[in-house]
Amino acid sequence: MTDLVTLTIDDRQVSVPKGTLVVDAAAKLDIEIPVFCSHPKLDPVACCRMCLVEISGPRGMMLMTACSVPVAQDMVVKTDTQQVKEVQEANLAFILLNHPLDCPICDKGGECPLQDQTMQFGPGLSQLVEPKRLKNKNYLISDTIVLDQERCVVCWRCIRYLEEWEDKPQLALFERGGRTIIDIQDGQPVDSKTSGNIIDICPVGALTNRVARFSYRPWEIERTPSICTQCSMGCNLRIDTRTHKLRRVIGRENMEVNDQWICDKGRFANGWVNDAGRLTMPLVRKDGKLQPASWGEALGMVAERLQGIKQQHGADAIGAIGSAKLANEGNYLLQRFMRQLIGTNNIDHRDGGDVAALPGGLPALVDVMKPQYGPDPKHDVILLVGLDPNEELPVLDVHLKRAVRRGKAQLVIVHPRQIELTRYNGPFLQANPGTEVTLLNGLLRALTEREETKSEAHALVSGASDRQVEQLCNVRMAEVRKAADLLAAAQNPLLIYGTGVAHGKAGMALRQALINLALYLGKPENLAYVGREANSQGCRDMGVLPDRLPGHAALDDRMASDLLGKLWNCSLPVHPGKTYKQMLDAAGSEIKALYLMGADPASERPTWAENLDKLDFLVVQEIFLTETAAKADVVLPAVSWAEQDGAFTNLERRVQRAPRALGNPQSKAASDWMILDHLATYFDAQWGHSSAQAVSAEIAQAAPIYAGLTWEALGDQGLQWSVADHRYVLPEMSYGRAVQPDLPSAADGALALLSGSVLYDGGALFSLTERMRNMAFGATVHLNPTDAAKLSVAEDEAVTVRSDYGALTLAVKLDATVKPGVAWIPESLPGAPVGALLNGSATTSIVIEK
Repeated sequence: MTDLVTLTIDDRQVSVPKGTLVVDAAAKLDIEIPVFCSHPKLDPVACCRMCLVEISGPRGMMLMTACSVPVAQDMVVKTDTQQVKEVQEANLAFILLNHPLDCPICDKGGECPLQDQTMQFGPGLSQLVEPKRLKNKNYLISDTIVLDQERCVVCWRCIRYLEEWEDKPQLALFERGGRTIIDIQDGQPVDSKTSGNIIDICPVGALTNRVARFSYRPWEIERTPSICTQCSMGCNLRIDTRTHKLRRVIGRENMEVNDQWICDKGRFANGWVNDAGRLTMPLVRKDGKLQPASWGEALGMVAERLQGIKQQHGADAIGAIGSAKLANEGNYLLQRFMRQLIGTNNIDHRDGGDVAALPGGLPALVDVMKPQYGPDPKHDVILLVGLDPNEELPVLDVHLKRAVRRGKAQLVIVHPRQIELTRYNGPFLQANPGTEVTLLNGLLRALTEREETKSEAHALVSGASDRQVEQLCNVRMAEVRKAADLLAAAQNPLLIYGTGVAHGKAGMALRQALINLALYLGKPENLAYVGREANSQGCRDMGVLPDRLPGHAALDDRMASDLLGKLWNCSLPVHPGKTYKQMLDAAGSEIKALYLMGADPASERPTWAENLDKLDFLVVQEIFLTETAAKADVVLPAVSWAEQDGAFTNLERRVQRAPRALGNPQSKAASDWMILDHLATYFDAQWGHSSAQAVSAEIAQAAPIYAGLTWEALGDQGLQWSVADHRYVLPEMSYGRAVQPDLPSAADGALALLSGSVLYDGGALFSLTERMRNMAFGATVHLNPTDAAKLSVAEDEAVTVRSDYGALTLAVKLDATVKPGVAWIPESLPGAPVGALLNGSATTSIVIEK
């Protein structure tokens, strides 16, 4: 039980836990002590002196800072004496001496603590007669953050966030006295992936959002609690809108998910929501061109053509692709449409059936966040395999840094690139791309070597000798054994793997190797697959897979089939369908028609773009006329996540609401679920969903794991479905042999190709936020300087990158984080589809030609 301390504040007693700061104890009594530097998420520094109050001590009542002094038994605090009031007035007078009087044009005006405290605690009149000191205004400290040094009150909040959370001391104090300023370090701009959080915590208008600057007034906006859809974290945020436009996005506290932090992509890269190029009405191909049409004409054509193809070629000649970027409701109805009305299991999404995932997700984000609540981490050793949180999950990256620095957690990282988290003292196993299975087998063998009686696990790794690990993976066994020592001593290890190493047969082997490792450590429940997209978990939960029904039930699960058969009033198809890759590879041959919702495969691989042209019929449901949509016979205009009600399921199985925040009265675009619900009527099916909430209610019936998770029950913080209550959804974990897949043959001088996602990818949606375009990756191939020297290529030089499957012309970037012998090309780069080189394989060899 927590020790309580009783003290008296302004003649009122209060009992609070030991260690509570005086300012927080006063808040329990609804007594406001003014602060600027103090923030509940940051360590106290007591630099602004606004919180000075009288506190009893050995020498009687003395002025002390309430934000840094912990409570003591029988302490007496006075916040309303004449001396305290005079000090507060004096502090505000000093702050306002050189503070500009530009409140009418300041973005912070109307929600500014300095304004509020000046009215409540200030002197009322300024005694300044001299000219104010001038400093830098409209000063860019990054592409997205503007600093006004005249408005700064030197509270250090921005400095402390970057140091305490991001571990990047990129801002500092310069000069002295009244000339003190906040500035960047050594001319290096702030580049932290979550730097925008310093705007939220700034108590004045010194730091402002360059993307949203001067586009709103706080008292005129409508505020909608929502979630971010840029990655699978599901960070909570608030959408501020006015006159049918998204004006600003700020972080929203959810202590189970993101604390109150969001990444810069989620905060700033939302220009596409307001873009004038959005689709606003259906398009139908006539005389070889896409032309505007009514909803009735478009949906009628979709129904007629799909029914005709089904009658001529069979149901399995039709496929559908959903999207992990879209909400549960639309994805659920898409798979219902295919299974009930078309009669096929040809339903999947990118990184769906082609990926060796696990259905349970991360055990709980709060267990990773544990260090902020106490000194001990919930997970003392965290193994990351093929995952770069800094690029893929920036807020998880912040939590992991906190776990290492505050909770003393240890990281073990398996990745072909030297990702940012490798700067912490933990084993970094930089295996060659595609050799991760051998490395993990070697890690398990290092663990079993200490056994006196050899276990079942030891027999599985007889092929992973020291020599094989060192030669094939190019990793020293000494580092592998160091990692084994950490895992062996761990009380509660967490094992996470990402999409980049989970594709195809290689992914299946890697998953088995990780299962073996988790079983040996006695923590199979702590093995987690983490997807990249906002609804990677939700897509799987909804049954947008060719071999799984809603709730992860197998196709031959009699109980699940009977449940859905009664709910949908149909018989379900029983044979597994084609995966995402299989459908696109077979487009124009076995697959005659495709219904794509929020997917753009034409931009991923040239061969898929060619195959889409061969289809008898293509339907695309999208918000923009993408490369794929331009090939469609019918384009159905959808709305964004901000313009429809929808629920998303994050990487820890937390189902969260994203309510409609705005709409466009000039557009005829519709919600994803609504389009499918209306399309069903053309198949003589009356689903009768009147709202997204009604679809959510059906999901709670169709998927037992979602029982009780209705729209109303989710609230603003979301609810997590329990693996413990639904263990049947988990695959049976047992030891099995994980066989290293054959690696592609390589010519002399060839490099291994590595790909992966980056946060600022410069993709179609990202590039629509003008202020962020300079932050995007270009069409580049990243080479270790050693390899570049061998190839005689220089920085920014144009080269041809060629594999057995295709070629790309890219600019060279010298990158010491890339392992020698490896070339790294990020995914989703504009004009550079790395899929043209990979053709579905996890890795391949390439040559660089000048």
